[in-house]
Amino acid sequence: MSQRIVTAATRVVFMIGTPIAQVRSPLLFNTYFAEHGIDRVMVPLEVSVAALDGFVAMVREAENCDGFVATLPHKRALLKLVDEAGPTARALESVNAVRRNPDGRLFGDMADGAGFWNGARGAGFEPFGKAAVLAGAGAAGTAIAFEFAQRGGRKLAIWSRSGDEVDALVSRLAGTGIEVSSGMPDDLGGYDMAINATPLGMDYAPGTAFSPEQVASLPAGAIAADAITEPAETIFLGAARARGLRTIDGRAMARGQFELLRAFVAPDE
Repeated sequence: MSQRIVTAATRVVFMIGTPIAQVRSPLLFNTYFAEHGIDRVMVPLEVSVAALDGFVAMVREAENCDGFVATLPHKRALLKLVDEAGPTARALESVNAVRRNPDGRLFGDMADGAGFWNGARGAGFEPFGKAAVLAGAGAAGTAIAFEFAQRGGRKLAIWSRSGDEVDALVSRLAGTGIEVSSGMPDDLGGYDMAINATPLGMDYAPGTAFSPEQVASLPAGAIAADAITEPAETIFLGAARARGLRTIDGRAMARGQFELLRAFVAPDE
């Protein structure tokens, strides 16, 4: 990768969230910009919930900013802050990518679901006809579940610490043809994949959504997948690996959605 020099002419995109230190997008974006000779840089920025409105207002007025990518906890709030949203963002009521048009108008969309399953495909897993158990029904979990149904998933069990989130996601999946159940099964023997889409496993939220007994009950051919990017090997994935299962870490999801996000927020000049 060639050395980068940021000047006053450099175009800027942001990666926002709180916490922000664990995200992988700046590395992927900035590597791409450098390797392709594009005078653009992604800057990670810690943005609190209270500061989100002000940040979005700043982006509208920043003519050298092309947009931003968002992680937790901003994805749902952003839907009301953009001027227009793509069909996936509207369907899921959440946004993780925002493009700034030259007139300052903001267009948002959601790539978490496609990114997760693109990453899973890269690891050799196709969801068609499969059964999965999902921990987490927030913005990322909802996107993963919705895309699982769109790609022909057969059965999905959903757990979250918020019963309201689970109920909302079950309702959202109605009519997709997928068999949906609420709650975490004690025995995961009938599932092809166990997915963590909660913050559990990050440094600020230690722990795991899946007990050792549940991990041990997964069949030999099952895959354990985590949306967390840092640490790459969570307690959940470590337990699954010790069990001899295949694992997919959150960096696969980051890679899986990178091209979607880049083409949307920062297309080649």
